[in-house]
Amino acid sequence: MYPDPDAPGPGVSFRGFGDPAEIAGGALTLTTIRRELGRVVAQRVETDRNLYYLDGLALYGERDFAELSLPDQLHPDDTAQRRIGERFARLAFGPGAPFETVLADAASPGRT
Repeated sequence: MYPDPDAPGPGVSFRGFGDPAEIAGGALTLTTIRRELGRVVAQRVETDRNLYYLDGLALYGERDFAELSLPDQLHPDDTAQRRIGERFARLAFGPGAPFETVLADAASPGRT
C-alpha cells in the first residue's frame, strides 16, 4: 500500500499495487495469508488447545465496507472501529467464545 497522489478529495488515500497474474506464482494476498493461517492453526490446534484463529473478515468484511467504507481506503473510521471492537469482544469473550472464562474470572467477586 502506498499513498495515492491521484486520489480525489482532500487527505491521503491508499492504493495497493501488484500484478494479479503473480498470485499463481506465489505472490501473497490477504486472502492467501488468511487461508494459510487458518490451515496452519487447524493443523496445530490438535496439539495446542490454546491456539485460536480469528479471521479479520469476521470483524470487518465486504458488507461492512459497503456500509462503512474506509476514508483513506486503508484505515477504519470511528464508527467502523467501534463495530470491529464490539465484534471482537463478542467473538473472543462472549458465550462459547475462546476466552469466555477469562472475562467471567475477571468479574468474579473477591478478584484483585
